[in-house]
Amino acid sequence: MKKIISGFDELTNVQLYDLLKLRQDVFIIEQNCIYPDLDGYDKKALHLLIYEHDNLVAYSRIFAPDVKYKAETSIGRIIVSQEKRGGNLGKTLIEKSINYCITNYPNSDIRIEAQAKLKNYYSQLGFIGDSDIYLVDGIDHLQMVYKAKN
Repeated sequence: MKKIISGFDELTNVQLYDLLKLRQDVFIIEQNCIYPDLDGYDKKALHLLIYEHDNLVAYSRIFAPDVKYKAETSIGRIIVSQEKRGGNLGKTLIEKSINYCITNYPNSDIRIEAQAKLKNYYSQLGFIGDSDIYLVDGIDHLQMVYKAKN
């Protein structure tokens, strides 16, 4: 597995295509959810890509504090390709994302907007529910926070 963390301007054309295709395949087609994936935040994010051979199999976006949430870092667009789910790849992706945030923003909590059906999964990785359930594009979500160790 090859792991890449890159700013938007550092992504190759192939990497950008791969991450947009993976997000489209899962969030729009598989989940049958028409929503504006190109939300204006990609240019402000760090992109964590995990490749197996030449195939992008996992991805997340990482934001510095004060970009999406006041005084908190954020991880979003957390995704594992359909054929790679059920193993430890999702855990690896999230742990790598958390570790990046802790290393680079050590005093900042980490916020995610999680699909409600994944609350227990994220709880096992250290996130705590921080909101009631609400709808985003027809899918139940909630805010969750990973507390910084101050």
